[in-house]
Amino acid sequence: MNKKQFATLAIGIKSAYPNSKILEDNASMDFWYMMLKDIPYEIAENAVMEHICTNIYPPNIAEIRKLCMERCKTPVLSFDEAWGVVQKAMSTYGRYSPQEAFDSMDDLTLSVVKNLGWSRLCSSENPTADRANFREAYEAKAKAAQDSNQLPEFVARNKELLKEQYAPAIKGREAPQIEIKEPVRDAQEPLTEEQIKERARKLEEARRRILGG
Repeated sequence: MNKKQFATLAIGIKSAYPNSKILEDNASMDFWYMMLKDIPYEIAENAVMEHICTNIYPPNIAEIRKLCMERCKTPVLSFDEAWGVVQKAMSTYGRYSPQEAFDSMDDLTLSVVKNLGWSRLCSSENPTADRANFREAYEAKAKAAQDSNQLPEFVARNKELLKEQYAPAIKGREAPQIEIKEPVRDAQEPLTEEQIKERARKLEEARRRILGG
C-alpha cells in the first residue's frame, strides 16, 4: 500500500480509539508505514476493520500483521491437525511407501516426521510417546514459522544478513591426540625367551596362591 492509503487506515484507527495516543505524530506515522507498507491495502484495511470490531483497545503493529497474514499466507496447521495428517499417512501408505506418505504432508509436518524417522513411527508400539514427541517438535517449529510469516521481507532479509555477520562461526576442532606411553606390541609378534619365562613365573605364583602353597 502507498502512504496515502496508510494515512486513511491511520485516520480510521485514531477515530475508532479517540482517547488513545496512537499514531499521534509524524515519526510514529512514518515508522508504522515502514512496517506495514508491504501489505496490500485491501488486506490491511480488512484486518484493521476486524480489530476495530472485536477489540476495545487500539491495535499494535504485531496484531495487524498477524491478522493480515491470516488472509494472505498459507495457514500453519495446529498440532492436532498435523498429527492427524501423520496418522492418516501411516494408515494409508505404511512404512514401505514413504514417498507417497511424504507427498501427502505439508513441509512443516514433513520436516518433523523426517526428524523422528518414518519407519520408526510406523513400527512403534508406543503411540502415546510418539504423539508427545511429535507435539514437542512440531509446536516449536510451528511457532517459528508463524513468527517468520509475520515479518516484513526487509526485516527477514536483514535478520539473515546480521546472523551471517555477527553469529559466531562454528570452528572445526582437531581430534585430540592420544598419548601412547608404551609401544603396543603386534599380536603376531612372537614372545622373547625372557617374556616366556616371566609369564611362566607369574602363572606359577598365581597357582601357588590359589592352592595355598
